[in-house]
Amino acid sequence: MTEENKDLELGDIITLDDENGEPLGDFEVLAMFDLNGKEYIALAEAVEDEESEEDEEDEEVDIFVFQVDGGEMVPLEEDEESTVYAKLNEVLEGIELIKEDK
Repeated sequence: MTEENKDLELGDIITLDDENGEPLGDFEVLAMFDLNGKEYIALAEAVEDEESEEDEEDEEVDIFVFQVDGGEMVPLEEDEESTVYAKLNEVLEGIELIKEDK
């Protein structure tokens, strides 16, 4: 990952701002991965407590993927979305397997 994002780890909570600098909310880092020489980060809206987390296991969670470019998170290009989301599914399956083994 880039210098700025080297300290990020799975499960970290970060706050995203919109283009006007207004906070959008807190998001949890679900995955970080490289694909075709580019770095990506996958985020989901942060869960406030463990009870909410259990409730959300049954609900679908929106996942947002950004390309990390020079320390900035930028939206995906439309033509790369399917490839990036396919890779994300592989990464998330690997993370789930690791969790199950613990």
